Amino acid sequence: SLVCVVGGMLGASLITFSLADFSNLVAVFKKIFEPEVPSPIDLMKRLIEIGAAARRGGILSIEPMLAELDEEFLSKGLQMAVDGRDADTIRSSLNGEVTFMSTRHAKGAEMFNTMNKYCPAFGMIGTLFGLIAMLGNMGGGGGGMDMGALTSGMAVALITTLYGAIFANALFSPVADNLKTKSKAEKVYRDVIIEGVVMIASSETPPVMRARFGSFLATKDQAQLL
Repeated sequence: SLVCVVGGMLGASLITFSLADFSNLVAVFKKIFEPEVPSPIDLMKRLIEIGAAARRGGILSIEPMLAELDEEFLSKGLQMAVDGRDADTIRSSLNGEVTFMSTRHAKGAEMFNTMNKYCPAFGMIGTLFGLIAMLGNMGGGGGGMDMGALTSGMAVALITTLYGAIFANALFSPVADNLKTKSKAEKVYRDVIIEGVVMIASSETPPVMRARFGSFLATKDQAQLL
């Protein structure tokens, strides 16, 4: 029963995805144990501070701050601003990175979503094989129907469906949903970085930056930017 579910699911998934994609499966799975993406509010405050410093001393004055940043994506965007890139070029470059990141994340989640789809199907196939074998043996040898053998055969047949349901709903579906949720949160976090860097490169004032960042937040959280 277990071989039918796991083997069938892996075989069908390998047909759907390339071997190269499947080789990253363990690395993708480990992402569910990574820390949650932090709230963007602290990031927004930091970007407003950097923007204010850039307006006071010029865009080149923030270059020493780059070494203090832990976020590589933010550091790269600010370095582009310091290097004199215009706002449209910065936005286009950083948006391209976010697009490729989202594509990679979507493929990882889709692999688990595909396994989630196939597990119940192969569980049902295994159950049908079990029922066929059970019905073929009913009343064999000229004797009457053995109810004990019937119920035992039914239990063995149905266990395959149970395995499929457990793998799908207790493992693959939650993993796929977790990866999608984290990917969306990371995309929002990076979108905030993009907006902040573009506004810094455009020499926007702190009130304008607060107003723009407020559109990313719920109304109750917007006051935290003041």
